[in-house]
Amino acid sequence: MVHAIPEGQAIDMRNLRKVFGNRVAVDDVSIQIFRGEILGFMGHNGAGKTTTIRMLLGLLAPTRGSASILGYDIVRESLAIRRLAGCRATGRPAGMIQKVTLAQALINDPRVLLLDKPTAGLDPLGRHETLELIRDLATNHGVTVLFSTHILTDVERICERVAILHHVRRLAILRLTSTHCFCQNVASALKSVKADAKGGF
Repeated sequence: MVHAIPEGQAIDMRNLRKVFGNRVAVDDVSIQIFRGEILGFMGHNGAGKTTTIRMLLGLLAPTRGSASILGYDIVRESLAIRRLAGCRATGRPAGMIQKVTLAQALINDPRVLLLDKPTAGLDPLGRHETLELIRDLATNHGVTVLFSTHILTDVERICERVAILHHVRRLAILRLTSTHCFCQNVASALKSVKADAKGGF
């Protein structure tokens, strides 16, 4: 089957929601990522980053909403997505293991990379080498990267945009121009969320 991919788009998430029992893990997340882009993906622990990545890989079924990677539906065509996408999962912070799992994610020459904290636990040289590899894959090989991390300096170094999750919802998608502007924009977005909450958000 030939899949039509939206012009310039590699990953398309629309109103993704995931509920475990009575706990909402991801709520109404919509994000579009362009081909060859490295999108930073930030948020506090428990914000929903890892759950979102697991849904994109077809490891968890969304409770509601939809998403596609390179035109393939994450529910109906998850096997095709896993052939096209590389993933570096979280949960193993030791530096050498990080390098090995990133190398494994690149084995099949993926067109999309879903990276969950790939620089955690690495020494400065390891972080530098990993970030340069990710940048090269996007810039010179057109690989699309969803880059989940807690490290703002890593995002600033290789990303032009960052999506922020806050309390399982997408808070904002910001273009990185400077740390000062970024922090101001985050603060402004947080104020908007608080204002919405007072109004019944």
